[in-house]
Amino acid sequence: MVRKTSGKWRMCVNFTDMNKACPKDPYPLPSIDSLVDSALHCSLLRFLDAFSGYNQIRMHPKDKSKTTFMAEVAIYCYKVMLLGLMSVGATYQRLIDRIMFSMLGRNVQAYVDDMVVTSSKADVLVFDLKELFATIARHNLKLNPNKCLFGV
Repeated sequence: MVRKTSGKWRMCVNFTDMNKACPKDPYPLPSIDSLVDSALHCSLLRFLDAFSGYNQIRMHPKDKSKTTFMAEVAIYCYKVMLLGLMSVGATYQRLIDRIMFSMLGRNVQAYVDDMVVTSSKADVLVFDLKELFATIARHNLKLNPNKCLFGV
């Protein structure tokens, strides 16, 4: 267990050997520069963060056993993706790109589990947020309210 800067604890398992045996997912992550540039024309921005983003994606049943680890009293495995596994960023980005395809580049920019809702005018602000919230609710994604900023 490792203490996070927030004071909460994070479980850490070393998957170095397994990651060496896994092929890297070549799915591209967006360019940070292009994401920043696309937000320049917007007068209103909302920054949203997925709550434990990777942990919201279930592991394929055949892959659960590959995440097995031992504790003092038992053996466990993960049922969800976790930080530290090869290509989790690419897998999560692929998910976001699929479920938000109609919004990306229009009123949402996304980099893995971080999203920016971009509105060029105040009169579309509520519509843009409703569209995003409806989409993430439809796919059972959760946001971390402690890391979300509105009206920036």
